[in-house]
Amino acid sequence: MYKCILFDMDGTLVNSYAGIYHAYRYAFETLGLPFGGETFVRRAIGAPLPLVFSQFAGLQADAVPRAVELYRAYYARRGKHEAEVYSGMAQVLRQLREDGSFLGVATLKKEDFAREMLEGCGILSCFDTVCGMDAADSLTKTDLLRRGMQRAGAAPDDTVLVGDSEFDVTGAKEAGVGFLAVTYGFGFHEPDALERYGINRWADTPQEIPQRLGVPITVG
Repeated sequence: MYKCILFDMDGTLVNSYAGIYHAYRYAFETLGLPFGGETFVRRAIGAPLPLVFSQFAGLQADAVPRAVELYRAYYARRGKHEAEVYSGMAQVLRQLREDGSFLGVATLKKEDFAREMLEGCGILSCFDTVCGMDAADSLTKTDLLRRGMQRAGAAPDDTVLVGDSEFDVTGAKEAGVGFLAVTYGFGFHEPDALERYGINRWADTPQEIPQRLGVPITVG
């Protein structure tokens, strides 16, 4: 049983794919640039926005802030309303809270915005803390995990991240915390993905998360 359980947000707690897809399309089309569609979005989800636009899309450094601004403007206006919590997740979170774990969110979304989305999805009250991106877009997933542990008063050995992407795997390794992959989200769909990232523990549905974390199952 972990003292501190931290969750990635997109593709782990909520299905936000439609809003993310439309926000990227809006940013690229507004800038007059070709949009890579689903292939691009699947690769981009979970990565910091500046990294996506600079390295994945190849934008010049001076064009990145505008692209990030366009993405966030669309997502704040329309994309957030397309997100919905995964079926069964609210009940899973309530069980984990009742079993005494400190629950947190570690997301690369801006913290206030993440709170707003979680509130809209009806699960904000399930969490003890939300750790999100700062104003300068300077934090990594590793930074957010360390912040979550600090707020929980937990050591890395007592902490686990539940996530759905390679960026979550990297963050967990760098922070020295445990990792539970979820395969119902946006990542780990390739046949060899789990093996490629050295993952030996995963959940195929939200309902499997407690069991994989060593908590007796009481959810249906």
